[in-house]
Amino acid sequence: MPKINITQAFNFQSGGVTKHFKKGEQDVPQAVADHALERGYTPKPKADKKPEAEAPAPKA
Repeated sequence: MPKINITQAFNFQSGGVTKHFKKGEQDVPQAVADHALERGYTPKPKADKKPEAEAPAPKA
């Protein structure tokens, strides 16, 4: 289960059951984490990529 930081409380419905998620850091199922990210209830993960060196400009 991923651990996410919920910035806005929300409800998630699955299989006829609705569950309320409060603000704060929580372990949630992957489907809930995906839903929260899509709807903006959790911040997008920061990119871990290092800036790549600029490629030389092509010669004309």
